[in-house]
Amino acid sequence: MQREHIVSVDQALCVKCGSCMRDCTVHIIEMTEEGAKVTTQECIKCGHCVAICPKQAISMSGYEDMPEDIPQDLMLDPEILLAQIKSRRSMRHFTDQEIAPEDIEKIIEAGRFTPTAKNMQGISYVILKDNIDEYERIAVSILRRIKRIAYPFIGRYRHFQITDNFFFKGAPVAIVIKANDVIDGALAASLIELMAQSLGLGVLYSGFFTYAARISGKLKRKLSLAPRDKIVTTLVLGHPDVVYRRTAQRESARVLFD
Repeated sequence: MQREHIVSVDQALCVKCGSCMRDCTVHIIEMTEEGAKVTTQECIKCGHCVAICPKQAISMSGYEDMPEDIPQDLMLDPEILLAQIKSRRSMRHFTDQEIAPEDIEKIIEAGRFTPTAKNMQGISYVILKDNIDEYERIAVSILRRIKRIAYPFIGRYRHFQITDNFFFKGAPVAIVIKANDVIDGALAASLIELMAQSLGLGVLYSGFFTYAARISGKLKRKLSLAPRDKIVTTLVLGHPDVVYRRTAQRESARVLFD
């Protein structure tokens, strides 16, 4: 986390129900005669205590936004969710339509609320939009050099035509996800894709651009890669220019019940 966050209890509002104490992951809340008390700030600032308090007696400083009430009848339809997961396709054909700024905000919001290990929140994003062509030009130059050198060894990839829009396919936006922890970044990418799909957008995981960015000092500098950052993946987003009419088949899940 980038900021300091302090957990506080307004004991005048506390009804001593003990919910915060029972749900505290690291057991730093105790119940006193005056009400709940935070014994130390050495916690992961997960916010469970804020979220569970029935009287809003607990708060956490250092955030720009306030907690939002959760409707108790809020439920995802499991059949619709599963159908959406099954219907997603890697999109490589996009229209010229721009993505609305408010849709980009929702997409990043989905990433921002992704769970992270120890609540580190160590994920950041580079939105390639106005200068997306410059990033693609650098990456295309890198991959063309690699292909010339490694041609005998690249198997199925030797037939790829590295065109000027090889990485981003003419899409208007790409999002590079950087993270301290690769799993955290991958989880954020998954939720971002789900949100983008719900907005009617198509998404492509550009593994080739991610590879180019990982080996290119120039791209790392342009992406402002911090010492602890890892480039996890790149999501290419735009309005689809094709319609997929059925799901793709998958092999049976390999599951062990023990």
